[in-house]
Amino acid sequence: MLIIGCGPSTPPLGQVHGKVTLDGQPLEGANVEFIPDSGRPSIGVTDASGEYSLQFTNDASGALLGAHKVRITTARDGFSSEGDAPSVEARKELLPPNYHDNTQLKAEVASGDNTVNFELQSKVNDA
Repeated sequence: MLIIGCGPSTPPLGQVHGKVTLDGQPLEGANVEFIPDSGRPSIGVTDASGEYSLQFTNDASGALLGAHKVRITTARDGFSSEGDAPSVEARKELLPPNYHDNTQLKAEVASGDNTVNFELQSKVNDA
């Protein structure tokens, strides 16, 4: 009898994608992080249209099923590249803390395809 082993299996994931806007405009270069109550978070980065898609690992797209706290950040360090690679300019955080450090954003990930959009505002109402 031959037993073939394989690496650790990926837990059940839901595919997650969506759009992030700031004051009604697409938000480019934002990091979107879905953080479950327990387990590994999933991360995506918005493109020029504000669209993102989450990655669980390098080899697996999506996010764990269930409730997630969502953190969205825009700050980044700048760096100069060599060769044909583009340099990246540093950017201060554009978003209020209630979207990242003190996030109030939440999302539920179900099995299958999940579209989760975020319509963010640069000014927070203290109502």
